[in-house]
Amino acid sequence: MAVRNAPEESREVTLRRWSVMEITTKKGTSSRHVHGHDVTNNFARTSSAISEFDAHNMTVSTRSGRLYKLVGLPGNYPAGKPAWDAWCSSNNIGAQVDVTDDYLNIDKLATLGFDRLTRAAMREGNS
Repeated sequence: MAVRNAPEESREVTLRRWSVMEITTKKGTSSRHVHGHDVTNNFARTSSAISEFDAHNMTVSTRSGRLYKLVGLPGNYPAGKPAWDAWCSSNNIGAQVDVTDDYLNIDKLATLGFDRLTRAAMREGNS
């Protein structure tokens, strides 16, 4: 699968079926990145390094200055795996670990939090 570059004008991105991966480059540098289904552009997307996470608003700010709105529960976007693998290959990633539970652990999520996330995902799907 070819890696596509996102439009430069899109400073805010809405992701569903998202996850967070901690990567280590072959040179030993570590960072965390969110990836998932970019609902606006309808393709798999991987962020630059996460600089800030806002759990209340479920947003991620990245080193590039983009803001990612995470809707719904974490998950796997079917086209996401090949796109993630291509991104890792092109960025010389040596190791990766799924750290999504550090951001949203669905086993510990209260019913009210789940309802809030579900409503947000439903609103996004209807727009």
